[in-house]
Amino acid sequence: MPERKTKIGYLLGVFPALSMTFVMREIRGLAAQGFEVAVFAVKRQPDGEIDPHFFPPDAFGSCMYARPDCFASHLWSNLKALALHPRRYFKAAGLFWRQVFRLEPAVFLRLLYHFFCGVGFAEQIRRAGIAHLHCHFETGSNIALAIHRFCSIPFSFTAHASGDIFVKPVLLAEKMASARFVVAVCEYTKKYLDSVTAYRHSAKIVRIYNGVDVGEPEELLGAKGCRRKPGAGAHARIVSVGRLIGCKGYGTLVETCRILKDRELRFTCEIIGAGPDSRIVTELAARWNLEDTVLLPGALPLSKVYKALGRADIFALLSEIHINGYRDGFPTVLLEAMVTALPVVATWISGIPEMVVHGRTGLLVPERDAEAAAAALERLMADEELRLQMGEAGRLRALEMFDGHSQHSALAALMQGALRAGQGGK
Repeated sequence: MPERKTKIGYLLGVFPALSMTFVMREIRGLAAQGFEVAVFAVKRQPDGEIDPHFFPPDAFGSCMYARPDCFASHLWSNLKALALHPRRYFKAAGLFWRQVFRLEPAVFLRLLYHFFCGVGFAEQIRRAGIAHLHCHFETGSNIALAIHRFCSIPFSFTAHASGDIFVKPVLLAEKMASARFVVAVCEYTKKYLDSVTAYRHSAKIVRIYNGVDVGEPEELLGAKGCRRKPGAGAHARIVSVGRLIGCKGYGTLVETCRILKDRELRFTCEIIGAGPDSRIVTELAARWNLEDTVLLPGALPLSKVYKALGRADIFALLSEIHINGYRDGFPTVLLEAMVTALPVVATWISGIPEMVVHGRTGLLVPERDAEAAAAALERLMADEELRLQMGEAGRLRALEMFDGHSQHSALAALMQGALRAGQGGK
């Protein structure tokens, strides 16, 4: 008989999500390591936004959605749990209800909904024979904590950035205490988690970088050598990819473009992405007469992102710490640019310097400094040889330090250790 695969569950807010290619790579990687992965998500991404070649429907075991698919069954599960196990139900819910005076009303109501989803998913998870849960971001970890509190299924989580750890984290200390292990996506995040919880859980925190497959562009595009390499002084193509939100620094990037245009440099800057700041970025480009220079195609699937990277000469991401503390943790899109051998212009914040080596794989500048960013971009635009050297150095660094296969093997080993610990009654 064939060996039975170990079943693990993934808890997410949205799945599959255009902005979370690293999670989809991780699920594919764990499936390749011999796990059967079932996904439990609050809602699905709108059709047509995920590239089926990158993430085909059979890439994971199954997927269950809280809404609208399972709302009625989750309601029934909660009522049944309340009737059959009232003490356990109220004890688990108590931790969540105690946040009523600590959180804004909308955040508190969302937290209660996550508890509702947790109890609803718990019955499906137990029926599926899932022995361990892993989750990403605040929504997933809220639901995992609810499941753990209600029926003791062990869980772990990956801590990323602002929404789950840096800005008003919800129940972070309780999640750290309850989880079997915690994955930090970079050293910056690892040190932050360790210090903010007073070093109580140091042994649980493991740094595993988000990985990327260096062969991914060829897998998606079906051809090699699509990079454009114009001579020095030619029309330069700058590209940036990310959600249009404050911490991505797109206001600074548009201002940088204004400075470069005032210097009569020939270039375009394509900003790929969508988000709440789309209107602001569009208005800034119009204010400075940059409509023909700053291109805004909206969000694109990964294959089209790689095609844009293949046409580009430089990648720019001017991340910054927002007024409310929101920031990037470890923006994986920089790795996606590096594997296409693009030199990178980025900022000295969070885990970015762990990816980009200043002066070797790209240039790092202070956040919110459009003049410094313009100087860095102008330097690369004027020197084709430097672009090629930095681009190739970045590709080699991605291969050596951020190879997805290695990262997924490390996570698989943690999963196996957690499962063995569970079997041993620890």
